[in-house]
This record gives sequence, structure tokens and C-alpha cells, in this order.
Amino acid sequence: MQKALSAAAVLALYPATTFADQVFTDDVIVSDDLLCVGLNCADGEPNINNRSALKLKGINTAILFDDQSETGSFPTHDWQLNANETMQSGRNAFFLSNLTAGTDPFWVEGGAPDNALYVDDDGDVGLGTAAPLSPLHIVSASGPTIRLEDASGTPYAWEVGANADFWYIRDVTALAAPVGVEAGTPGNTFVIRNTGRVGIGTSLPEAPLELESDETFNYFRITADGAEVNQSVDITFTEGPLRTGELRYNIVDGDGPEMRLNADGDLRIDGTLTTAGSCSVGCDAVFDAGYPLPSISDHLAETLALGHLPNVGPTRDGEAWDVTDKMGRMLNELEHAHLYIGQLHATTTAQEARIEALSAQVAALTARLDAQQD
Repeated sequence: MQKALSAAAVLALYPATTFADQVFTDDVIVSDDLLCVGLNCADGEPNINNRSALKLKGINTAILFDDQSETGSFPTHDWQLNANETMQSGRNAFFLSNLTAGTDPFWVEGGAPDNALYVDDDGDVGLGTAAPLSPLHIVSASGPTIRLEDASGTPYAWEVGANADFWYIRDVTALAAPVGVEAGTPGNTFVIRNTGRVGIGTSLPEAPLELESDETFNYFRITADGAEVNQSVDITFTEGPLRTGELRYNIVDGDGPEMRLNADGDLRIDGTLTTAGSCSVGCDAVFDAGYPLPSISDHLAETLALGHLPNVGPTRDGEAWDVTDKMGRMLNELEHAHLYIGQLHATTTAQEARIEALSAQVAALTARLDAQQD
């Protein structure tokens, strides 16, 4: 049988001078709007904003949920809702305690502002707003942030934040912001697809890394601030002659590109070209005393038989050439040619001396004949 009691009647059950427990074996119903529990409750206790309410009145009030389940598969944790800490220097707070585990998993401090945590009827959660527009909506006048902190081992903290100018990732411990996106950044500035391809300026990269632009040129810059001069270089793909694409390499020093490569494979370098300098056939070894230099006739015969200079090798149309190796081989053959020229020069000089001697002899004989005829 249920008994309906007024709030005053319930208070009357707890006179200030009586400390005996009151035990009810049936439902207890309070028909008035207020039920006040606590030693500080008084007759005529004022209501709470004209609402039907349960008032706990005292120092460091709490509601205890004491679970009496047997151990086993049933939940057995005891919980307690608390208002303010019990310690002398405690905080003004409303918090939830897991008495079984000895933890306080949920806190609301007394100074928390309006809408510190708000859940609307769609399930959206607002932090700092009563009108969340997404599953989690964070609003702050000083720039909202999310802090991620590792408390194990060596503590380290990161923040993901935003303000009117930037969205950023900040390394709090190192006092650095390695990632930032400025407000107003155009779409598809940086895209990573599920293939692992990265697009800059495109949402559909067709290579591991693709840079796309609507202009007639596109480029990326490499800068070394520590360099005293010529700190940057631009790698540019641009519209070249006849409106065909051309790859350019340009040191940013106020002049034009130092290298150009067009669609036909033509390479232009505004400077000198220096290679590794390898010489597989031993270019200058020709001048060694023990070098087996073939005779001119033997070398000529071998050249005619092969159809190319022996140490240069074949140079066929349409085949790739190793320019460095080919140049070394050509130098080797050029050194052969100079030695052969030296040999021919020596032979020619000897022949010229012999001809000159013979000419002198002929002149002397001619003079003698003329004298005899006279």
C-alpha cells in the first residue's frame, strides 16, 4: 500500500533531536513539489525555480548507488554523484565517482561556462555552443583546440587547432607548428587517394605525386636558406616553343633558365657540361711506352673490317649512346691519330730531306753536264 506524504510531513519524520532510522516497507510518495533531504532542511523549505525537485541540503552532498548484485556475471560497481569535494581545500565541482574502482571519471567544475558540454536532439555534441552543427562542434573565442598528450614515459603533447587565419597542428612540447592550412586555401590543394597517390592542385592524381595547375606553366621551388647566394631553384614545366611542353631548370638569380628539355628530347644547357670522366679504354694510356700501338696499315685494315673505329665502337641510328664513354673512346682514337700523324710527319720530313739532298745532287750533276757541254 502506498502512502502519500506532503513535504512537511516528510520533514517532520526527521526532527532535529531524533537520530533513529525510519524504515518504510512500502512506497513513499511526496505529493508536494519538493523533497528536501539533509540536516539543513527546514520547515517551509523554498522550492527550486517552481519545479518538482529533490533537494539535498548539506555540506558536500552526494547520491550513492549501492549495487547489491552477487559477484559473477552481474555488474557490481557502486557509483556516487557528488557535489563539491569533501577535502578542506577541495574544488567546487559536480562529479561522478566509481566507488568500486576508486576513480572519478566525470567532472564539471563550478566555473565551467555556459554550454561547456551540450548534446542536442540529433546527438550532435557542442563544446562551447548550444547549437552544434556536426557530430562534434567546438566553439571558442580564443581559437578552439584539441590537445593530445602522452603521459607515459617522457610526456609529449600535440594540439590540433584553428583560428580565423589558420588550421594547424602544433607540437606543444617542441614549440613548433609543422602543419598549417591558411583560411581561403583553394580546393584540392593537397589530396591523398586510397592508392597512395598524392595530388597537389588535383583530386585525381595519375602518378605517385602530381602537381596540376590551370596556368600555362607549373613549378615547384627548392630553397636552402643557409646558402649565401642562389638560395632557390625552380623546376618548371611550361609552354615552350610551338605551344609544346618544355621542362626547365632555373636557379633563381634574376636571369633565365640554365637548362631546357623539350618534347623532342633536345637539351639546351647555358653553361658547360661536366661528366664523371670515365674512360673504359684508357685514353691517355696510348702514350705509355708499353702500349701496343698498331701500325697505321693494321689499324686501317681493322677499321675497314669493323666498319667503325675500333676503340669507339658502333654508333647506330636510334640506339642510346653513353656520351661519356663514347667521348673517352673518341679521345683514345684521336690520340692514335696524333701518334700516326707524328709518324707520318717524321716519314714526310725524312722524305723531304732526302728529296732535298737528291735535288742538290741533280743540280750538281746538271751543272757538271752544262760545263762539259760548254
